Amino acid sequence: MELDRLLPVYDLRSRFARRITADPATVWRALTEVTAGELPVYRTLMRLRLGGRGRVQGPFVDGFPTPTLVTVDGEELVKGMVARFWKTRPQPAPVTPGDVAAFIAFDEPGWAKAALNLRVVPDTGGSLLSFETRVHSTDAHARRAFPAYWLLIQLGGAAYSGSRYCAPWPAAPNTPPPQATHKR
Repeated sequence: MELDRLLPVYDLRSRFARRITADPATVWRALTEVTAGELPVYRTLMRLRLGGRGRVQGPFVDGFPTPTLVTVDGEELVKGMVARFWKTRPQPAPVTPGDVAAFIAFDEPGWAKAALNLRVVPDTGGSLLSFETRVHSTDAHARRAFPAYWLLIQLGGAAYSGSRYCAPWPAAPNTPPPQATHKR
């Protein structure tokens, strides 16, 4: 899994998963085609985050305000950045957006490294779609500053994984609802 390579050590983690009765290729296509308009909770959270200064439109994975680090077509998409997310307007670190080596190597104090992945894997009777977010703070100050923003991340992940973007491919029978796990 690419997320393990990019951010193997983290302070916070949230993971949502859903079983879907469709093959991985179909789920991946739905995942990459779902629009922000189909995700009302995500749209609302982003409107709040952007302070009304813009609209999130188009495919979710393209419009998500975090640079893509790695795409393994049909399997996993990893986005990530280093910033002071807790600021009213997040302050990006001096890291070139999308530069995997720079993202991995960055360790300057006072920042948080955030990475998220969307992953589709074969599962009994279909596919397992997961949405995982990890955050590694580079020092104690960042670890204390980040938790308020973390709540928004959890809400956004829950909104996406619990949405009806896969309506044509309902969850398999006896599928538990999306769940979050957290590591502190």
